[in-house]
Amino acid sequence: MAKLKGRRKRRDKHSLGIFTNFPTIVHGIGEAFYNNQLYKIQQATITALKELNNYRESYPLSMLGKSGIYICTLGFEIGVADDIFFNYLDNETVQRLCKVLNPRRNYRLLDFLIIVTYHYTPKKKRIALNFDHFHLRLIFNKRRMEARLFHNKGIRRMPIDEMLNRIFNQIRKSMMRSSLGNLTVRRMKTL
Repeated sequence: MAKLKGRRKRRDKHSLGIFTNFPTIVHGIGEAFYNNQLYKIQQATITALKELNNYRESYPLSMLGKSGIYICTLGFEIGVADDIFFNYLDNETVQRLCKVLNPRRNYRLLDFLIIVTYHYTPKKKRIALNFDHFHLRLIFNKRRMEARLFHNKGIRRMPIDEMLNRIFNQIRKSMMRSSLGNLTVRRMKTL
């Protein structure tokens, strides 16, 4: 589409799910296999990542300048790509993503921003520690899903392989709830 002088360029309506600036270098790659229709796997994947939003758990961390391991609160905030932006993955966004899925239409790839949050609570005062920001690209082929993970920002409190395993485990749980069989991880490589 040609750029018009004095007008803002319209965003492509088909950019939902695709991050234009996805990095060419990745820090982790995982490959998993499934045995069901692609559009159903993509619905389960989108639902799985949405369920991670606002998820909280206790997480052991070591902190700079302090000896020992401290129990912090780990959380996730996830957005789906829309050209050069990310939309928070809420119910409305999930509906927009899943609305186009059917046996004949699906996504070749889906890009997400995953922010891993860490909070420490000494003496009843909640302190935010540096968060980790990941870009996740899921590439879908017949019966195969490839996850490419790029650590964009933060001090990498969560290792890349742990992040990939959490993503695959969350998708696996969503698939099981939807009676879609299992997700089998066959290969994982991290830097």
